[in-house]
Parts: sequence; C-alpha cells; structure tokens
Amino acid sequence: MIYTYKFLFVLMMFPLVVFSQNENYPIPEKSDTLLFYIQRNHNSNTIIYDAKYDEKGYLDDDEPIIVYWRRYDEQSQKMELRSIEKWYAYGVDWEKIEAGKLYNIELVAKKDREFVLKQISPFKSVIITKINNELSVLDHIYIYADNSGAWPTVKYIELFGKSTTTEEDTYEKIIND
Repeated sequence: MIYTYKFLFVLMMFPLVVFSQNENYPIPEKSDTLLFYIQRNHNSNTIIYDAKYDEKGYLDDDEPIIVYWRRYDEQSQKMELRSIEKWYAYGVDWEKIEAGKLYNIELVAKKDREFVLKQISPFKSVIITKINNELSVLDHIYIYADNSGAWPTVKYIELFGKSTTTEEDTYEKIIND
C-alpha cells in the first residue's frame, strides 16, 4: 500500500523533473535576428542572443552575435550585459569558418558543448548544436541555479530545440554534479 502512494507521488512529480522550465515567463518575440534566449529560475529577465548583419544581410564578421538582457521584471527594457556577465556567464566567443556565413560559437559558461552559427539566407541565421544526441536548431536554454551561496551554483541546464532532420522538438536536461 505504501509503495502505491510512493509510486503515485513519483508520477505526479515526473513532469516537474522532466520539464521544469517556468511556463509563466514571457517568450521573446520572434524576429529575423533572434537566435536563441536563456531564462533562469530567479526571475523572468531573459538573456537574448541576436544575429548581427551587415547592410547586405550577411553576418557581421567582427561581431556576428549581440547579447543583451530583456528586463521583463522591470519595464521589459533592453539592457547591456555587465562585463562580469560577459566574461563568466552569458558572453560568447566566435571563430570564423566561412566569412559572413558560418562560425564556431562558444558560450563562455558552457565551453564543453559545440555550437555553430549558420546563415541560411540573407538576414536569417540559426544556432545548431546536439540536443540529446540529435543535431538541432537551438531555440532556448533554461538554467536552474541555487542562489543561496556567495556565487550562484548551476544545478541543471535544459536545452530546447528542433531536429535538423525531422523538425521534431528536441530536449535535453544536463544535471551539474
């Protein structure tokens, strides 16, 4: 009898464990420049990753990605990242593979995962990475962190995207030990 209650409890908690992103957070407006975004459990303020194009619609070789805050908890204003956020949390580094079209991207906080910025048409680009071993177009990332210490400790990261072959939704939860 007690096992039945434990089983029912686990079943009720399963959606929280598998898909724990806060569904009440605002979703950034889709645009030709939006590549992906990051949301966190602390508040609805969102980090936006936009493609930067030249006047002909090709990725800017000097700065192909612009990263900034959308401060939804305030008046939804745009705000630049602080230097420490660029260097240790949400910044990006890039290496040109093919000028204006293809770049290796490194998220400073997730250097062990490969990301590729690929232009698919003028003024339209995507970020491609493996999500649950499936090559996918990245849509967004959710980060759950414990903020009780002097510095936040990431407990897990969730990646959301679409398969490049099947166009099915892809999902991966990475638990930080």
